[in-house]
Amino acid sequence: MSESAVQKALAVSERALSGIDEELARHAAGRGSVSNPGQLAALRAQLLQVVQQLAAPPLPPKDQRLRGIGRVIADSWPYDNPLGGMILEAERLYLDA
Repeated sequence: MSESAVQKALAVSERALSGIDEELARHAAGRGSVSNPGQLAALRAQLLQVVQQLAAPPLPPKDQRLRGIGRVIADSWPYDNPLGGMILEAERLYLDA
């Protein structure tokens, strides 16, 4: 695992967390555009664990890392949603780090 791969995964994951927070705020204002607050909160909690693991190495072995964020996005979000793409990229980078 290279330090630069971990740093890139961490940066993208932190941006994805910010994007989820922004979407949650839009939902609170009645202007949410994707998903629902419950699903977003669950994705946020799992992504927060990813960020914590990336920020405090060593990472768990690849076969023991958190998975499933991408499946939720791919199964129920519009394909062209930028937040969904960012979350998918964060998970990919985390799993590859």
